[in-house]
Amino acid sequence: MKRELELLLKETSVHNPLKDYESKLDNVHLHTFVLRIKRHRFPSLFLMIDTSDRRLLNLSVEDPFDREPCIYRVEADVPESMVSFYTKLFEKVDSISAGIFRMPLKVKVLRSAGNESWLQKIFLQEKVKNMEFFLFQNRVSDENLEKMMKLLKSRLKIVLRNEGIDVFLETPEWVDKEHISLLHEMGVVLRKKKGIQPAQNPMEQAFLTLRIGYDQFFEEDFDMESFVKDFMEKLKRMYEVLVSML
Repeated sequence: MKRELELLLKETSVHNPLKDYESKLDNVHLHTFVLRIKRHRFPSLFLMIDTSDRRLLNLSVEDPFDREPCIYRVEADVPESMVSFYTKLFEKVDSISAGIFRMPLKVKVLRSAGNESWLQKIFLQEKVKNMEFFLFQNRVSDENLEKMMKLLKSRLKIVLRNEGIDVFLETPEWVDKEHISLLHEMGVVLRKKKGIQPAQNPMEQAFLTLRIGYDQFFEEDFDMESFVKDFMEKLKRMYEVLVSML
């Protein structure tokens, strides 16, 4: 993926508007211009440019515009090369944003390409502050990245977050409508027993949510679809036993 991002960056031309805002920003060198494209519920592809015109192209689990305050919104043309690259990965682009941010950007990055000295400086700053955002990519092997991409194309409804992978479970066909709230409570009990946290901002159609940490997801023998299937089978057995006693 890094090599593909490097090639994309070479053929991507974007105007840097930072100098137009120099008089409006305190410590302009601490700011960066960000151009981001994404599809809802999928990773973000964003280009960063600083005052020295250093550039980094990044694929992140979350949208910088969702996690950080944008100081100024900026109009920017999106290169067709970026749109084409992203579409090949995630089928479509449904959101484009551009703006000026103050560093650091606190989004977990899967891969970065571009000015290596700038990237290494960001790495060092995160190490000093005991943070893991751009540094996260060092934990994501090519195999783990492929595993994540495969998961995004699965039937599971998931959203990648800084904190982990949020899984949204739809109400199963085998539960009676009047027992949905009961099934939810049983799911909460099973979730706690397994030491799993709930997801943020649950979807309306989800009767239960799970947040799977990246450490667990990156385990060699961990398979998300198998894990969810096993979870639901255990929940079904619990449900059938309890309903038989009503």
